[in-house]
Amino acid sequence: MTTPSNPGQDPEEQQPRDWRRRRRSERPAPESTSREETQPRAEGPEEELTQPLITLFEPAMDWIGAYGGAMVLAGIVGLVTGVVVVAFVSSMRLYGYIDIGIGAVLLGLVAAVYFSNVLAAFLSRTGRYGVNTLVLIGAFTGIIVVFNVISFENTTRMDLTATNQFSLANRTKDVLSNLGEDVRATAFYKAEDDTDDPNVAERRSKVVNTLEEFDSRSSKFSYRVIDPDLQPEIVSKYFGARPTGFVTEIVVVEGMESDQFDVLRPTDANYTKLEQDLVTSTLVATGSEKKRVYFLTGHGEHSIESVASDGYAAVRAGLEGDNYQVAELNWRATDVDLEVPADAALLVIAGPSSSLPEAHAEALDRYLEGINADGTPRRENGRMIFLAEPDTPVSFKNFFADWGIFIAEGYIRDVGSSVPGLPQTLTLERFNPDAPLEITLPKGERLQEVFMPGATAVSLIQDQLRSGLPLGATSADSYLITEPDRTEPITGAGADSDATGPFVPAVLVRSVGQVGAEPPTSEPKPSEISDIIAFGDSDFLSNSSYNQGGGADLFLNSANFLVGDFSLVSIRPKVFAFREFNLDTNEYDFVRFSSWLFLPGLMGLMAALVWWVRR
Repeated sequence: MTTPSNPGQDPEEQQPRDWRRRRRSERPAPESTSREETQPRAEGPEEELTQPLITLFEPAMDWIGAYGGAMVLAGIVGLVTGVVVVAFVSSMRLYGYIDIGIGAVLLGLVAAVYFSNVLAAFLSRTGRYGVNTLVLIGAFTGIIVVFNVISFENTTRMDLTATNQFSLANRTKDVLSNLGEDVRATAFYKAEDDTDDPNVAERRSKVVNTLEEFDSRSSKFSYRVIDPDLQPEIVSKYFGARPTGFVTEIVVVEGMESDQFDVLRPTDANYTKLEQDLVTSTLVATGSEKKRVYFLTGHGEHSIESVASDGYAAVRAGLEGDNYQVAELNWRATDVDLEVPADAALLVIAGPSSSLPEAHAEALDRYLEGINADGTPRRENGRMIFLAEPDTPVSFKNFFADWGIFIAEGYIRDVGSSVPGLPQTLTLERFNPDAPLEITLPKGERLQEVFMPGATAVSLIQDQLRSGLPLGATSADSYLITEPDRTEPITGAGADSDATGPFVPAVLVRSVGQVGAEPPTSEPKPSEISDIIAFGDSDFLSNSSYNQGGGADLFLNSANFLVGDFSLVSIRPKVFAFREFNLDTNEYDFVRFSSWLFLPGLMGLMAALVWWVRR
């Protein structure tokens, strides 16, 4: 239905104000054209009159006017998508800028055609309110951005737990504040979607949170979390050719200037000493402190100071090359009230030739049991490497028998695996696949053959107090010969025949007490377990044999395995306090309904107050 025009209104006022909405027939003709129509045309050639410049753009402007809504929508979409691409897709940033440019051009064209409407919208009362709102929103956004930039650059973490669950110990803060070089921790954990074990996800979260706390305390400490399956090149940097399937739940702490790194494995399944282990690895990686390895002397052992053919100077150099401090622990036969130093990460007894006094045996027992001379507990139970010989003194054999390790009498003669021309030199080439990879496969490469001249057999007791496994074994065609000068085994002689193999010349034993002690009633802590590795030969590490075969690697790998979780610092683990909020029925209802109604009610009262003031 057509609305009737007001008879009293001027026809010119009834026309739409925007010239683009008028029909061409209703537009006023130019003044020159009207005069020209009232006057007769002069005869002669037609004159071409110049049109106004605006008429040249009328078709384009009419087209923009017809499709202005669609162009505005397209411009807004172009701006939004362009900003998103620029902000979040760095590889397509150029296309994002192009998208923003197209959106801006479309909006600019529509704004130019409808300039009067846009100007009127901004100058009107509603427009002024809108501009004011936009200015306030922009100011608020700017303040938030500036505040976030400042907060990101100056992060401060606050621990609000009752027992300071997320606070670092003072010793840790001192180490982080005194770092002399940049340190980076690399945590090897598979993605959370690749494991169904909730405990792994929980341990991963705890490791990441602790590393984040370390990072926030020092600008020289950084960390990264690596999936070994997705980035095998980083795995090979630290672990060589070891399969990535065996590299999980491991943290490597590396000094960026010294290029030294320490491999950290959690000491227990609950990661109770994670902070302590990280501090130790940081000290080792930066060279601030080193783990100490002691060689016992005073009983005819090999000397780490000797450069003779039977000395152990090469062993000392190898350990120092692995970033250990090496020293001798000299116990004289007349000494009493002896004690292994508290900083001993490992004690090595290399081929003793004289007896072990009772006072020395008691001191070694206390070291393995984790007890000081005054009866107070040590920080951790002892770690020991014993290098035996077929003629090891009986007192040493008796000592290790109390710990479940038996050293045989006689020489291993392996007919199927010995050095040609040296039948009494055992060639150990069969290593236990179940042995720790840190010993037999440290870099993903199998150990070379180990040459042991005059090795004897080692065996162990399996009971409730200890567990162990052989590191290697001889072939089935091997014998234990009691006479050192005889090389041919005696077979088929009944009881006079030599014992047949295979024999074990190297064994790992983990104990919680001596033979005959009361077994523990609960699972022992890692610090309450004594680790012993016993070899049936000591000459394979002498200066004359050190660089032959893989004997040096076997010893150094064993030492690294034993001291891997030894801590240089003592940090008390955080005690988790479970605090339960107990409420009766009335209290529970009050908390529930007040939480539902308090905030909405408060907002309603504020809205009512504003309405009353501005009504």
